[in-house]
Amino acid sequence: MIPIQNRFSIVFDWKRLLCLFYVFLFPTILFAFPTYKEVKSNYLPSDIRFYDREGELIQRLRVRKEYRSEEWVEYKEFPKFLIDAVVHAEDKRFFEHNGVDGNAIVASFWNSLKGSALRGGSTITMQLVTILDPELQPKPKERKSIFQKIKQIHRATELESSWSKEEIFTAYLNLIYFRGELRGIASATKGLFHKSVSSITPNEAYLLAALIRSPQSSIQKISKRVCLLKFDKDGDSFDCEDISRFVREVLLRNLNYPQQPSIVPLFAKSILELGEYGPNYHLTIDTSISISYQKKVEEILKRNIKTLENRNVKDGAVVVLENKTGHVLVYVSNIGKESSVSQLDLIRTKRQVGSTLKPFVYAMNFQQKKLTPSSILSDSPIGISVYQGIYRPLNYDKSYKGNVTVRESLASSLNIPAIRALSFLDVNEFVSLLEDLGIQGLLYPEYYGPSLALGAADISLLELTNAYRMFANGGIYSKIQWRKDKGNQIQTVIFSPEVSYMISDILSDREARSLGFGWDNFLSTSYYTAVKTGTSQDMRDNWCIGYSEHYTVGVWVGNPTGSPMLDVSGITGAAPVWRETMDLLHESLGSKLKPLEKGAFKDEEVPNLEVETSNQNSFEKTKSFRILTPVSGSIFALDPDIPNGRQKILFTISSYDVSYSYHLNDLFLARASEPYLWEPKKGEYRLEIKDKDNKVVSFSLFEVR
Repeated sequence: MIPIQNRFSIVFDWKRLLCLFYVFLFPTILFAFPTYKEVKSNYLPSDIRFYDREGELIQRLRVRKEYRSEEWVEYKEFPKFLIDAVVHAEDKRFFEHNGVDGNAIVASFWNSLKGSALRGGSTITMQLVTILDPELQPKPKERKSIFQKIKQIHRATELESSWSKEEIFTAYLNLIYFRGELRGIASATKGLFHKSVSSITPNEAYLLAALIRSPQSSIQKISKRVCLLKFDKDGDSFDCEDISRFVREVLLRNLNYPQQPSIVPLFAKSILELGEYGPNYHLTIDTSISISYQKKVEEILKRNIKTLENRNVKDGAVVVLENKTGHVLVYVSNIGKESSVSQLDLIRTKRQVGSTLKPFVYAMNFQQKKLTPSSILSDSPIGISVYQGIYRPLNYDKSYKGNVTVRESLASSLNIPAIRALSFLDVNEFVSLLEDLGIQGLLYPEYYGPSLALGAADISLLELTNAYRMFANGGIYSKIQWRKDKGNQIQTVIFSPEVSYMISDILSDREARSLGFGWDNFLSTSYYTAVKTGTSQDMRDNWCIGYSEHYTVGVWVGNPTGSPMLDVSGITGAAPVWRETMDLLHESLGSKLKPLEKGAFKDEEVPNLEVETSNQNSFEKTKSFRILTPVSGSIFALDPDIPNGRQKILFTISSYDVSYSYHLNDLFLARASEPYLWEPKKGEYRLEIKDKDNKVVSFSLFEVR
């Protein structure tokens, strides 16, 4: 037997012998080590970081389930006592040797010759090459052979010749496992101590160093190893029981891995699930979202949903798109923690969209020159033969308006004229149109029948809002953009600029809208906006989609369970959220409907296109003689305690002229030279202002109870 002191003295002969042995056994190198920079650049944390358009970190999303890791930590960020603790525990001569500790290797081989398992003697460099070289990684339930050990030694010396000691140590601490799924020093300090690497204490450094050799050992064994490490470094000036208590507290508590911030988790998931960021993702994604607007719109939605609780409205969603770029500016998926489905993205959930499809029905008719805004359609009872029997649609208020223009029909969202308009089209072509607008999952046209005009199709808020953005962009469609750095978009012409202008003009026409919604409501803004509401069958879903010159805003409110709301219309449900969001976006921004080039239309084709241009930040029609009071849709109740003849309703208009007159239910009342006081009687009424040619220039519907 060779004495120990002599055994160590011949270490260099052993090294030469091992190298010759390695060259004989492994004459070629199949794997070339990457550089330190390459290893660092190929390192992928388990979380992707999402930043808003201003560069603020807004979301972390875990995408690697096999381990949990953080960003790469450089050598200069390691506390000195951490470096000392790891070196002392794993490789005491790390900064002196060239990758192989000869003394430890000889001892390891000597023990193996005596029948013991081949273990120990691995330096930090040797451990790192095992991670980097796939051929050195042991197979499950197999011990490392002497040949693998020889190759590991040779590769360690090879790595030391091209990497610095600091690079080797840094890569080692970033790539090894510490406990459970915690891979890398940054995830270990965050998971175990909720700290950054630079903030840990010496005792925490000892625990980390003790975990390296056997991360899954029992708490008792790890505590003992920590005490031994501390004793070797600091002597006996400490209480091992205190150290053991510290180790138990750290390792016994539930691993509550902080994943902050988490402001837009469903937005981040959408980016990945919709394929907007491929499998070869990097560490960060610069998104198009504005977190400042996001937080404000979240509050708008929550506050408005709160006011609708007594009407069985439990949730909602809002999305804001930039018209020119298609960038997602705001993405409020639900009302957050208070939502019963806080993990469900209600922006991408498919639901019946009600009357919000009507603009596309009329636009297609305009494109095919089958209708113009001034065309007359009949709003009267209709029965259509369908497979199940006779389909008899009704308007929202269950009344009929008689002959109305297309402008009034669309602006006031009349159902029967829209169904008549759809009948002029090839429904197959209309479904294809919706598909061209990015709406997926539509069924065959016969499935919907005439109810398609009233929004019987299931469409997501995201798809519908981007379809409306097409009108805002003059009939040109492009996909939604989620990332700030997204390049040029593919654009598709859906409608002509003239058709888009007609739709935008109608959807912004307050007077035409007043037939169904009255003059004053949440849809009327002091700046140009074009907007449409919708309510699905049985009042299950409520929509408001509209756009300004700069933004398209989509709002849905309702119940994720599909239960019906109580007496909620587009005006009272989604519209207040839409209006507040639009006002927020235009606090310091004007909006106008850009006029078309002269000669785009014949005058008789597109009436009432004149726009006030003196104020670039507003959009006002130049029409006069509109009814101010009573507002259309008003309901008056007679007071039984007031004597007959003492109760009056005041009729007022925007401008008075003796050549105009008041008419109530087609009966002449008086000349419109001044306000008029009318004695009310129970019933439903239509107040009209007529000109000298007996043409109706404004009207209002109200009821007396």
